Amino acid sequence: MNNDHLRKILAFGYHDQASPRHRSVCAQLEREGCAIFECHTNASGFLPKYRDLLRQWKQQKNGTDAMLVPFPGHFLMPLAWLLTRSPRKRLLFDAFLSLHDTNVTDRKIVPPWNPYAWLLFLVDWISCRIADEVFIDTQAHRQFFLTRFHLKPGRIRVIYLETRADLFTPKNHNIRNSQLVIRNSFEVFFYGTHIPLQGVDHILDAAKILQDRNAPVHFTLVGSKKLPALVEHAGLKNVSAHAFVPLEELPAMIHGADLCLGIFGTTAKAKRVIPHKVIDAVACGVPVLTEDSPAIRERFADHPLVRLCPAGEPGSIVEAIERACTLEQVLSQKKTNSHDTSDQTIHKETRFESSNVS
Repeated sequence: MNNDHLRKILAFGYHDQASPRHRSVCAQLEREGCAIFECHTNASGFLPKYRDLLRQWKQQKNGTDAMLVPFPGHFLMPLAWLLTRSPRKRLLFDAFLSLHDTNVTDRKIVPPWNPYAWLLFLVDWISCRIADEVFIDTQAHRQFFLTRFHLKPGRIRVIYLETRADLFTPKNHNIRNSQLVIRNSFEVFFYGTHIPLQGVDHILDAAKILQDRNAPVHFTLVGSKKLPALVEHAGLKNVSAHAFVPLEELPAMIHGADLCLGIFGTTAKAKRVIPHKVIDAVACGVPVLTEDSPAIRERFADHPLVRLCPAGEPGSIVEAIERACTLEQVLSQKKTNSHDTSDQTIHKETRFESSNVS
């Protein structure tokens, strides 16, 4: 998009202003010279949201060049379209995902022939067609939108998800390498919900295989209320599960891991997304294992911290974890040997200096 004529953009919606997606879109637009102003509501209920946004828009409409409807804003697009007709302003829509694809095809919450499924498709189609430009998160997802909603290629643009740079930063590798000795186990960390795209069941199956092998591997899973019950039902002793932790605590948990896990779902959508957990792990300098997909290869095909395996195969997850565990042990042993050699050298130099003094 040529933003030479766009200087002031009004973000119009009920979006999470601190979400990685919204921050990523705003950061990219700001790098292009745009200033983002918020027209945001926390009102409860559909009509109260509309009224509050309309009230704020009347106060802020002057001096803006465009309106951005952040995710999730599909149901706001008709109102946004009306408000950008006169005077005419550019309408930008961060779709991020398809409501129909997510709820009907991927999560299977709504049956395909349910009238609500048809409504979701209609909302997707209208919201994308009336936007001057649609933002999406990967090239693979862009191709899906082009085909599904018959959009012109010039009207849909990829803005990749970015990490929260204020939270997810690299940790001293020397500290993490010593943790294998301290814990006497290889720590694997995952955070996410129990939806098909995540592939949590495959992770639990992999944990069961490793438990049966008495492998020195421990899993920490965070993010879903269902996780503790699933772990208990599977009889897993090598897995700790937590329903929820604040976002601010995730960096420390990532830093404490030897390996982070991405997604392993077999749904079509899983092939089109780059999960933020992968981006966050890389930002923290921690290796991450995730499924091989066209989307992940867009950015991480040859990244030294990203390991890929086939989707939906617990055995492949196990093999990748065992390889990572072996590599970590080798690196840790080399580190220990290096320290021992260094200590011996220091002692020799000390004795030499002492003899010279005497």
